[in-house]
Amino acid sequence: MTDAQGKAGRATGPTGMVKGAVRWVGWVACAGLPVWLAGCATSADPHQGGFISGVVGLAGGGYQRRIDEREGAYQGEVTAQQRLQAEARAVEQERAAVQADLKRANARLAELERRLAQQRAALRTSGGRSAASRAELQRLDQAQARVARTKGSLRGVRPDEQPVTDLKARSQAIQRDLDEIDSMVATVGGKGF
Repeated sequence: MTDAQGKAGRATGPTGMVKGAVRWVGWVACAGLPVWLAGCATSADPHQGGFISGVVGLAGGGYQRRIDEREGAYQGEVTAQQRLQAEARAVEQERAAVQADLKRANARLAELERRLAQQRAALRTSGGRSAASRAELQRLDQAQARVARTKGSLRGVRPDEQPVTDLKARSQAIQRDLDEIDSMVATVGGKGF
């Protein structure tokens, strides 16, 4: 290298300064590019952030956190749905049991009406003029009135429309009424149902 060339390389003239500035700007651009790109990451949502956000999301674990959050929420919803389905099945089983109870109550009511009619006919054929016969007929009339009220209660039950707790309460009340009617009929007829 000649002395003139060495001096030219160290020259601080306008051309040397431009070359130094370009190198410096290039170095700053290369060093600052990742910082600048990270600053361009605008969203952790891959649909909104674009390419830069995608690279940052993959590199920084943002996407994996989003996936984990969504999977956790999904599992929570699945668990809640399974619990609700189990509760719905249990309610339907209870509803079916109450409907079966109501069906048996209807059959029992029909049997009580048949027994009342038989006892009434038996009292009339036996002469029914004595005070005891009249008292028994009066008890049969009371039992018949209870049967009519209980029938009305049974007609008012809507198994498909009412809450199960209400259905259970009404079914139990009807069963109690039927037990009382049965005891009234048994007193007159001399035997229990």
